[in-house]
Amino acid sequence: MKFLTRFFGQNGRFVFSTVLVFSLFSSATVAGNLEQGVTDPPVVSPTRLGSDVSAFYVGLSGAYASGGTDRFGFRTPTDLFAIGELDLSGGYGGIRGGWRGVLPSIGGRDYVYGFELGYDFGKIDDEVSTEVGAVTVTGGSEVSDILSLRFRNGLTNKSGTVLYFVSVGYVQGDVTTTSSLASFGTLQSFEDSDSRDGYSVSIGAEHSLNDNWSITGEFEYVQFDSRDVDFGNGFSTKSTPRYRGVRFGLNYTF
Repeated sequence: MKFLTRFFGQNGRFVFSTVLVFSLFSSATVAGNLEQGVTDPPVVSPTRLGSDVSAFYVGLSGAYASGGTDRFGFRTPTDLFAIGELDLSGGYGGIRGGWRGVLPSIGGRDYVYGFELGYDFGKIDDEVSTEVGAVTVTGGSEVSDILSLRFRNGLTNKSGTVLYFVSVGYVQGDVTTTSSLASFGTLQSFEDSDSRDGYSVSIGAEHSLNDNWSITGEFEYVQFDSRDVDFGNGFSTKSTPRYRGVRFGLNYTF
C-alpha cells in the first residue's frame, strides 16, 4: 500500500499526462474518421450517341448530286466519235434503316460500327450533243432507283454526342443510256436500260439531339460499273456513270 501511494505520488503527473494525451488522441481519431459519413457524389453522365451496346434505327435523307462524269463516245460501224462529257447532276432522296454496335475506345470515345440498307429515288442525269458533219449527235445518261448496302464506322467525340464516320458499300441502280441522230429533218433515237452494280464511299458526321433523334450530313461518291451499250445496227457507246453528292438526313434510334 505504501508502495502504491509512493508510486502514484511520485509519478502522478506522468500518469495524468499520459491519460490526457491518450484521451485527446482517441477523440481526434473518432472525430476525424474519414470513413464514416462520407459518400461519393453521384456522377451524372451526358447522353451519348452510342448509349446502347446495340441499336436499330430508321431514317430519311435528301441529297443533291453534281460533278458527275460519264465520257460519251458514239461508235458507228465505221468510226468512233467523241460526243462530250456528261455532267451528271440532280436531286435524290430516300429511306434507310440499319443497326449499329458500340465499343469503348481510347480517350473516353466510342467506336461505332454497323450496317445500313437504303433506297434512293430521284433522277441524276445529263445530256450532251455535238455536230458530226451534217448530223447532230446527242447522248445522255440517267441513274435512278438506287439500292445500297453500306458498312459504316467511326469514332465519337469525348462527350459522345457527335459521331464522325466513313462508310463503304455496294450499290445497284437503274441506268438508262440514250442517243439520237438528227439530220435533214429526220431523227433516229436509241435507248438502253439496265440494272447496274457499283460502289460508294462517304465521309460525314452524325449529331445526337436526344436519346432517339439525330441529324446527319455526309459527302459521298458513287460509281457504277462500266458497260458497253449496244443500240443495234452497229451503233454503240461505253457507259460509266458516276457522281458526287451531298446528303443530309434525320434518324430515329429505337
